[in-house]
Amino acid sequence: MDVLNEEDRRLPQVENVLPLLRRGIGIHHGGLLPILKETVEILFGEGLIKALFATETFAMGLNMPARTVLFTASRKFDGKDFRWITSGEYIQMSGRAGRRGLDEKGIVILMIDEQVSPVVGKAIVQGKPDPINSAFHLTYNMVLNLLRVEEINPEYMLERSFYQFQNQASIPDLYNSK
Repeated sequence: MDVLNEEDRRLPQVENVLPLLRRGIGIHHGGLLPILKETVEILFGEGLIKALFATETFAMGLNMPARTVLFTASRKFDGKDFRWITSGEYIQMSGRAGRRGLDEKGIVILMIDEQVSPVVGKAIVQGKPDPINSAFHLTYNMVLNLLRVEEINPEYMLERSFYQFQNQASIPDLYNSK
C-alpha cells in the first residue's frame, strides 16, 4: 500500500480494509477499489490471508484455490431481484475448495435456510454446469497479424482452438465423412 498517496490512504474503503488485511482477513467484491482487489488477490495467493469473505467475482477467472469454501447464502441479487444461485455458479465457486498438492480433499459448506425446497437445493448442488461457448471470432486483422509472425502457423493454431473444437462437435457428420 506504499504506492498510495496520502490522500488515497485516507479513503474510507482503504482505512477499513487495511486493518483486516494486517490480521490475515480479506474481503473481495465487485465494488472494491481495484488496488485493494489486487492486493487481496496477491496476499491470498501468497497464503497470507487465512479467511477471505468474497462474492463470486473472486471465483471468476482467477486460479485461487482454498481449503474450504463456505456459502453463507444460496440466493443472490442479480440487479433486479433475488434469485437462487445456479448450478453453474455453485460449481464454479465450490470448485475452488481443495488446493492441489496441499489438501487431500476440499470442503464445501452450503448454508441453506428453510426457504430452500429440497428440489431447488438438489438442483443447485447436482445440476449441470453452465455451457461454455467460445467467444473467439476470426477477423481479417487477426489473420493478417497471425501471418506476420513467422513462428506461428495460423492454420495449426486455428485448428486447435476451442472455437474449432465446438464447431466440429456441432456438425460431427461433416468431419467424420472425410
